[in-house]
Amino acid sequence: MIREACEEYSREVEKLAHKMLELIALSLGLAANSLNVYFKDHQTTFMRLNHYPPCPSPTLALGVGRHKDGGALTVLAQDEVGGLEVRKKSDGEWIRVKPTPGAFIINVGDIVQVPCKRTSIYPNL
Repeated sequence: MIREACEEYSREVEKLAHKMLELIALSLGLAANSLNVYFKDHQTTFMRLNHYPPCPSPTLALGVGRHKDGGALTVLAQDEVGGLEVRKKSDGEWIRVKPTPGAFIINVGDIVQVPCKRTSIYPNL
């Protein structure tokens, strides 16, 4: 039962990710399907489930740790606990993202940023 639910959820999130890739392409002035050549069906999709209960001392909490997303897109489901931080490009400061329960955060990873840097629209992405 859990396996089937996870597989269905993964399929739906993958559809969302492909739609987001289309929207990113359109925002760059490209054809909606122009990024499709970089992503074959199910070849680069994986799902990881992390759950972190609230920690009374957030500075002591362990998690995924600070990192860059090396893939194309990360679809992060939000809850009331949160924990996501983003790094400001200007000074490298890490800023906590206020969680919005029930929302998704879409992180653009390194793989998508490479084709985007080739355009004159977002050269510093």
